Amino acid sequence: MLGMENSLTQLWKNPAKRRYYRVQIAPDLFGELCLVRSWGSLDTARGNSKMELLHDWQEAQRHLSKIGKERTRKGYQKTSG
Repeated sequence: MLGMENSLTQLWKNPAKRRYYRVQIAPDLFGELCLVRSWGSLDTARGNSKMELLHDWQEAQRHLSKIGKERTRKGYQKTSG
């Protein structure tokens, strides 16, 4: 079972559109590896999220790489916080 110390969060912001996109990868309470995407406005509490179960960290890295490329293509900038 993976512990919470094996979690990863990345955040992208689009300052021109005032939007954010966050990806969190971590085990759930049952030890299943989950990828949680959340997105919304930087100015309001409006947004949404989606969760996917993953098989392993290699699959998680593939998803994260693909998401990062897509966010960059759409004008988002990766941030540290």
